[in-house]
Amino acid sequence: MTAYSDDTSPPVLAPDGVTIRLPLRGRTEDGIHYRGYEELQPGEDGYDELLPLARANAAEPDDPPERPVDPETLALILRDSGLDGAGGWSP
Repeated sequence: MTAYSDDTSPPVLAPDGVTIRLPLRGRTEDGIHYRGYEELQPGEDGYDELLPLARANAAEPDDPPERPVDPETLALILRDSGLDGAGGWSP
């Protein structure tokens, strides 16, 4: 997999007000292109240097979902995927 920074996009301060997102894009060995972010937390290399630029490009807060998650449907999905057991993910 190849990954490289998206030099055309500045770092962005995530809606949590702490995390810095560095835009990435790349291509898998199968030729599938993707876009995403590398996230930096306080204390990581480069965080302090990027923070002023990221603050200038703060992300908008995430919109709340149009409909709340149905707990029964979520439970069925987690059970079917095997994530409801001990050590698995739970809401």
